[in-house]
Amino acid sequence: MKKSNKNLNRKKNMFNSIYIEEAALKYPISQYILQKYPDSTIIPIRHYKDVFNRSNQLFSIQKHNLSLILAVKDKPFLYKGPEVCQDFGHSNFYYTSFLLNCIFNCDYCYLQGMYSSANIVAFVNTEDFQNEIADAASKEPLFLAASYDTDLIGFHNLIPYMDYFYDFFKNEKNLIVEIRTKSGNQSFYEKYTPLENLIIAFTLSPKEIIERYEKSTPPLEARIKAINTALEKGFKVRICLDPIFINTEFNNAYRSFYHHIFSNVNANKITDIGFGFFRISKEFYKKIIKQPIYPNVFLEEFSENRNVITYSEKLQNETKLIHFEILKKYINEERIFTL
Repeated sequence: MKKSNKNLNRKKNMFNSIYIEEAALKYPISQYILQKYPDSTIIPIRHYKDVFNRSNQLFSIQKHNLSLILAVKDKPFLYKGPEVCQDFGHSNFYYTSFLLNCIFNCDYCYLQGMYSSANIVAFVNTEDFQNEIADAASKEPLFLAASYDTDLIGFHNLIPYMDYFYDFFKNEKNLIVEIRTKSGNQSFYEKYTPLENLIIAFTLSPKEIIERYEKSTPPLEARIKAINTALEKGFKVRICLDPIFINTEFNNAYRSFYHHIFSNVNANKITDIGFGFFRISKEFYKKIIKQPIYPNVFLEEFSENRNVITYSEKLQNETKLIHFEILKKYINEERIFTL
């Protein structure tokens, strides 16, 4: 019985092992995490890359038994927004990563080609992030994607990063922050108050795609409920229809998917929509398909365009016209952003 309870606790705690840099011990967020997961095995390390960047790691296997790595990040803390991501009309577009990797396990995720390890790296020197963000925002208005390489809201019950950044974001008037999520965590919107410069961006997919490629994520209905809770509390909400897949199996699903969304969400209350087809850098794609085990989604027929693996431009243009004819029934095209 004792063994079963321990296993239950570990399952609840999620992380069997926590690696921690010696330099990370002194930070408040490290102390919070170590107290939160008392049953985890603590392993001191010199630098997170000694564990995270080790060779011969299998991302797909490791994803089922995650360890947490607590680390102090070195500069830079801000990165220019990549061309494969929407900037939503902002010329000064940056992203940051408080966490590396995600608790969800989507088959199409680029992170499996970006990193050698599926383990989670949590950077604990939050003030250094704040200082660099504030410095950049003091020079010109800044659009900051703060949840591209992870899901901060999905992660919130494990490590509440927004507790460390919410007041900071609130006080940075020259900053617009996007938090992207697939989480159905409604309690997040009960805890915090809306900010004029904060946008919650929900990634939505048809249930057929969620069941096929997003198995560990909340179902569509849970995400829609979270959207409505966020809207009721006064949060700015963006809907991200990204990635869009083009094949005979899924093409017909999108019409009923769009109808379902906007039958349950008031389109007039939505800030805007991000729309993008499946795409991944050639470098990440090649790394993924070299793995002995990788998701079937990468077996589909794609084209290469400027070192990006995606659908052909002709196919994208044809499909986009079909999708937009449907979407324009619910929302003005001026509020739909594409690459």
